[in-house]
Amino acid sequence: MSELTYETVRDWVLSDPLNDGIMSVSTIKRRFRIAHGRAEAFMRQLIEDGIVSASGKPRRILKINNEKETV
Repeated sequence: MSELTYETVRDWVLSDPLNDGIMSVSTIKRRFRIAHGRAEAFMRQLIEDGIVSASGKPRRILKINNEKETV
């Protein structure tokens, strides 16, 4: 199994996986089956990069990748 990277988490969040425009540390934690502290570190980086809001719980996704794959 490969190491989970910030880029993997970022791309997943940008896809708005729940289609509701919000994201939480708990959602990241459950999706990637990682410890709370690691999920929190990913969230801090997402905030710093302007992908999710700095306030509110759950946080709003500020950027969404609108490119949808077609099959």
